Amino acid sequence: MAKFGRIGVFVICLCFLLSWLPAGQVAAQQVEENTARNITDTCTVTAEGYSGVGFLTDGNIDTYRTSSEQAQITLENASGIGGLYLLFDLEYGTYTIKNNETGVTVKAGEYNFLHEYIDLKALFGVCPKSVTLEFHNGSVRLSEIYALSDGTPPDFVQTWQAPLDGKADIVLFSTHGDDDQLFFAGLMPLYAKARNVAFQVVYMTDHRNLTTGRTHEMLNGLWAVGVTAYPVFGDFEDFRIDDLEGTYKQYEKLGRSREELQGFVVEQVRRFRPQVAIGHDLNGEYGHGMHMVYADLLVKSLELTADPAAFPESAQKYGVWDIPKLYLHLYKENPIVLDYDTPMEALGGLTPFEVTQKYGYPCHKSQQWTDFTQWLNGYNNEIKKASQIYSNNPTRFGLYRTTVGEDVAKNDFMENIVTYAEQERLEQERLEQERLEQERLEQERLEADLEAKRLEQARLEQELKTKRQYALLISGGALVVLLALALVFVLKGVKRRRAK
Repeated sequence: MAKFGRIGVFVICLCFLLSWLPAGQVAAQQVEENTARNITDTCTVTAEGYSGVGFLTDGNIDTYRTSSEQAQITLENASGIGGLYLLFDLEYGTYTIKNNETGVTVKAGEYNFLHEYIDLKALFGVCPKSVTLEFHNGSVRLSEIYALSDGTPPDFVQTWQAPLDGKADIVLFSTHGDDDQLFFAGLMPLYAKARNVAFQVVYMTDHRNLTTGRTHEMLNGLWAVGVTAYPVFGDFEDFRIDDLEGTYKQYEKLGRSREELQGFVVEQVRRFRPQVAIGHDLNGEYGHGMHMVYADLLVKSLELTADPAAFPESAQKYGVWDIPKLYLHLYKENPIVLDYDTPMEALGGLTPFEVTQKYGYPCHKSQQWTDFTQWLNGYNNEIKKASQIYSNNPTRFGLYRTTVGEDVAKNDFMENIVTYAEQERLEQERLEQERLEQERLEQERLEADLEAKRLEQARLEQELKTKRQYALLISGGALVVLLALALVFVLKGVKRRRAK
């Protein structure tokens, strides 16, 4: 009994201590408990179409392999597999996943993501112990596969959303894979993460004329600063000529006409219907011709995207669109200055600039040797704020064009703009108010009908009552007449008897 008593006291004390844990600490423990584990090392991995499978689980994204025309990869785990995280080196398209226990097969790869998370439990209703990935559309170029237990994907897993077709509040037209983290440093953490604005990035180049590795860095960088909508990778070649016309001519030599370049930008504007478009400095920041071209194409698109006769194929596919606001980096007219240096709770107490500086740009490992690393951080890491950057400051923009009025506060891209989410909320609110008004009118109609029926019923009852009273009156009158006649008859009889 003493032993059980001590156990009881211990349990009571433990419960008491747990009750005093800070709510945040308890929540953190719960999140940790619900987080899926990387169980790749406990899985058996086999493949057809590859000479070996070691490259798939070595944790090195650079060790990719290309399969034969058709490939199959099977993963087995006795405890079940909750999810898979695939890192392709080149986009593949659709493929199938088979639950080998039940024979059920489902499609995956709908959005052509390079980094793709697959929730097996959601697909099959259970955590299968054995699954086979089947690639039937030609050879597949894979870098890594991670197997995960049941639960919320861990931080290293990127669970991308589909591109924001028709509903992007902001579209950033970034030429290269690190421009978005340099000349727009702080922009994405502020709007995509802290303010939860629907944010889409459209890159001009995927760098694949030089390397395939930078596309991974681009995805890693976006994810690190809070962008969750999968970006668009333009396939235009990456090179450097410090001249606008020289860059256009070089693209023509590569078989890329100005019309093709312009059509790409027009299509992206029509596809995403941005309320705010953001582009490079017209002078290319430090004079880069590709930056100049991308900004030039964006400016010229203003006269084209609303015209159905211009690039009719994309107009037919997406409709036309007139951009409400266009900002250009460092544009002198209608200037605004963004605040990237205020710590924000949504960013864990960091500033938007710090998020980019500490987490976004470092994802571009291949670019850390460049002068831009010192430009962003300082020669002795003395730069702590975006406002400290002297040349090509990432906080300075100009409103190139607006259809919704000039900026007054001059510190916010979204001034005079109602986000798509807010528009949807207002529309839902309007529909709800309309529904409630219809219900009110219907209720009033029903009540009016009931009142009319009540009045009709009362009228009928009164009419019946009147008829009854009239009948009683008539019957009473008849009775009086009969009584009178009877009295007359009696009196006549009496008179006759007296006469005798």
